[in-house]
Amino acid sequence: MADRFVSSGWHYTYGWLRRPELDDNVWYCYEDGDGDLYMTDNPYFKKRLKLDCRLDSDTGEKYLCFSKSQQKVKK
Repeated sequence: MADRFVSSGWHYTYGWLRRPELDDNVWYCYEDGDGDLYMTDNPYFKKRLKLDCRLDSDTGEKYLCFSKSQQKVKK
């Protein structure tokens, strides 16, 4: 059984921070609400990142992941 989609939104709607001071060349850094850092080299994530909230079908817990429907961000 696939995990159920709950919602989608930009990183800041879920309490994530864009951390440009931690970028490294083509890697872009984001920080979640627990302080964990996520690096991505996707140029569309340079300014913002779209996240999906999903419901784990085994545990019933919600979790966040990079959205598959990421929209291109204009520079």
